Amino acid sequence: MKTLKRILKQDKERFNVPSGIQHTIPVRKIWNDGIFLSEKNKYSKCYKFTDINYAVASKEDKELMFLNYSELLNSFDTNATTKITVLNRKLNKLDFENNILLKYKEDGLDIYRKEYNDMLLEKSVNSNGIIQEKFITVSINKKNIEEAKNYFSRMTTDLTSHFQQLGAKCVELNATERLRLIHDFYRKGEEEDFYFDILDNLKKGHSFKDYVCPDSIQFYDDYIKIGDRYARVLYLKEYANYIRDDIVMELTDINRNMMLSIDVIPIPMDEAIKEVENRRLGVETNITNWQRRQNNNNNFSAVIPYDLELQRKESKEFLEDLTTRDQRMFVCVLTLVHTADTKEQLDSDTESLRTVARKKLCQLSTLKYQQLDGLNTVFPYGVRKINSLRTLTTESLATFIPFKVQEIQDRGGIYYGLNAISRNLIMINKSNLLNQSSFLLGVPGSGKSFSAKELIVFLTLSTEDDILICDPENEYSALVDALGGEVIHISSSSKDHINAMDMTEGYGEGLNPIADKSEFILSLFEQLDKKGLGAKQKSIIDRCTSLVYSECEKNNEIPTLIKLREKLLEQPEKEAGELALSLELFTNGSLNIFAHKTNVDTNNRIISYDIYNLGKQLKAMGLLVITDALINRVADNYKKGKRTHIFIDEIHVLFENEYSATFFNSAWRQFRKRNAYPTAITQNVESLLASVESRTMLSNSEFIVMLNQATSDREKLADLLSISDEQLSYITNSEAGCGLIRYGSLLVPFINEFPKDTKLYKLMTTKPGE
Repeated sequence: MKTLKRILKQDKERFNVPSGIQHTIPVRKIWNDGIFLSEKNKYSKCYKFTDINYAVASKEDKELMFLNYSELLNSFDTNATTKITVLNRKLNKLDFENNILLKYKEDGLDIYRKEYNDMLLEKSVNSNGIIQEKFITVSINKKNIEEAKNYFSRMTTDLTSHFQQLGAKCVELNATERLRLIHDFYRKGEEEDFYFDILDNLKKGHSFKDYVCPDSIQFYDDYIKIGDRYARVLYLKEYANYIRDDIVMELTDINRNMMLSIDVIPIPMDEAIKEVENRRLGVETNITNWQRRQNNNNNFSAVIPYDLELQRKESKEFLEDLTTRDQRMFVCVLTLVHTADTKEQLDSDTESLRTVARKKLCQLSTLKYQQLDGLNTVFPYGVRKINSLRTLTTESLATFIPFKVQEIQDRGGIYYGLNAISRNLIMINKSNLLNQSSFLLGVPGSGKSFSAKELIVFLTLSTEDDILICDPENEYSALVDALGGEVIHISSSSKDHINAMDMTEGYGEGLNPIADKSEFILSLFEQLDKKGLGAKQKSIIDRCTSLVYSECEKNNEIPTLIKLREKLLEQPEKEAGELALSLELFTNGSLNIFAHKTNVDTNNRIISYDIYNLGKQLKAMGLLVITDALINRVADNYKKGKRTHIFIDEIHVLFENEYSATFFNSAWRQFRKRNAYPTAITQNVESLLASVESRTMLSNSEFIVMLNQATSDREKLADLLSISDEQLSYITNSEAGCGLIRYGSLLVPFINEFPKDTKLYKLMTTKPGE
């Protein structure tokens, strides 16, 4: 085949014995945009792509992903070679301690930080501890760098669009990011020390290889010694007739630093068809010659031998694949390098990998006296020095699908549990999302309150952010007291008062804060009269609200509900008197807790509004007033440049009537715009989805934690959030604290078990027996 001969000729080079460690890296020049020049005129560019939930997808979804991945393979340029790489690296202990463990502050809470750190260390030991990254490297022969840049510009757009169809993101790596891959592999334990400035390197006249290459490297017949570590390169020697789509997943599931690459050379369709037709013609010729010999021996009833019949059948199927089933021909080689701390461990891991391959009826073999060539082939340099090539169709190559399960391991993230499939830590940093709005959903006993408390603990111990909690069931008071926060008890008999008419500077969404406050007052009146408000009543309330704030501003007074009632009584309309009468119980009567000036300290960093004893009649009104108080605090913090975390339990109560739903929907938008991270908690998912406002809020939220769900709720969530049946199994009869996390476009199953023999657990548990 002309294409294969051309590429092999381009890759052919003189053999040079490396005179130094730097010469083992087959890169001659680098450009800041990530283009590398290797031998002759071969330029390469590397892209990083994210994982998709292939392992937990339904059969139909898997088929769709498989077909989309096949389309990606078919899109590969026949003038270029492509390398798909899966990199496994163990979580560095020093990196883990610096970025994940909580720092001690000597503020009286270090006892809890120690417990939390011990828990994280235990989870990291029990977890897989592997960070898996995936790359695709495209290399092509061009006359100069300008032509290469133009080519890779087009290739970037094409790859990005195909990965988007798969549900993955594809981003190009710059020179520093590509060099870091080499540095981190060769210099294990020094990952945190990596720093490379290409301009500074140029000024000093240093080679980029000096910085990324190992201190020493020795090549033996079947292994490599890199410093104090050992490595071995294997290649896939024998392929089975039938290979399952989980072979790459199982090969890369070993808990070691390793790298697996598949080099792909696409063959043009006309050449591929011509080659298969020639092979088929050869098979038919052999069969005809055999039959002629049998006829000459008067053996007219002889049956064609099985091997010839099999060759005829396979060549026919291959040709049909190319001509009628949208298949292409590829020439491929699969190589793999794994590392270990000792030679014995290296040999053991090699045998484990071979066993995995044998289970798939394949054979992995060690490269003899080709370890350097194999190492350079595995690395995403864009070169291929191993020619153990195998012809595959699109479907055959697509079985080596590199996808497994999505991971969430954000830098500076908060621990949310272990990935239920990979057993890796889930570290979430919501600031990376488009919006920071959150929902925590689950049936009673599924661990909602515990999950919220765990998040509150982590925020308290690791940040300086403010934390505000609306607590309808008195579940957070003990924890807030232990963390040094302020619990405000709101009930008809309490001496703590929150003024429903408080309004800070910057209140509301628009330029008219009084209009926004009027909407809140309308919501309060709607809670008083479940029949709803008429047009006249709304007009009177809006007018009186505006008059009260104007007069109080002139007199330098603080407006209250008492003053609002007095203003209603001054109005000539009959409806105004009715409104004043309905408000009387909440101003001059026994339920007047929101009609007085605020008399509690609202400056504490952690505040919990306890409305457990408020009574059913006042609970909805209490939730509204507290939400309004949260708006005021968020506005104050926003001016100070401070972030606020808000937790609102039993949020479904706020969506039971029109005006309170509209008001809270407005508050939710304000939180997002003013650097606040709101979290809504509820067990009544069905009633939440019944409201248009709350349904919109839920579908637009980038972060949703779903614990065990009722049957009807599961079906509606699956419809709203496009959850497959396999993913739904993780929120069906699941253990407390286990379920699904929706993080942006990702859906990740998780498990979360907190050690029970800790003080934090006793503060966070809501089980009556504990």
